[in-house]
Amino acid sequence: MTLSRSGDDPARLLAALEEWASGQVAHDVAVSLAQAGQGLVRQGFVQSKGPDGSRGAPLKRPRPGGPVLVRRGRLAAAAPFYVVDRNGFVMSAVDRIAPYGRFHQSGAPGANLPRRPFYPDEQLSPGWSIVLSAAADAALPTLGAPPPTRRFWRRSPPSWRTSPWTSPAS
Repeated sequence: MTLSRSGDDPARLLAALEEWASGQVAHDVAVSLAQAGQGLVRQGFVQSKGPDGSRGAPLKRPRPGGPVLVRRGRLAAAAPFYVVDRNGFVMSAVDRIAPYGRFHQSGAPGANLPRRPFYPDEQLSPGWSIVLSAAADAALPTLGAPPPTRRFWRRSPPSWRTSPWTSPAS
């Protein structure tokens, strides 16, 4: 039996494996998924659509302007907040900031409040699945590839010719 070299630098492969073992990759994927989910929740409020793409029940007494679930904006502002930990991410600020949101999410038949969900249930819709899968794929590093360069932005002196935000290379 002979051993042959694959062409990959073993130090780079070990560094990539350390990222996986340390939990950094899982954290990066969770952050990417949370940010994508945040965008989907916001989009749902703007378009007055649930996670499955269906429109929520119309208001019995329609009010002028604005989507159905946006009256004062508290629920729409609270719903997209997320917390990332080592187990993944959760969007749970609704219970603290706008506790009535859970009644819109699940409905309250006794109060004659129809269900107008803004989070997906157990099964993701095809649209959410596609967006979240793409976000997870984008967050995964290629095994053995050099680590991505992290760009930090700094504020430059104001100028009428350029944007006040410049990359470190400029």
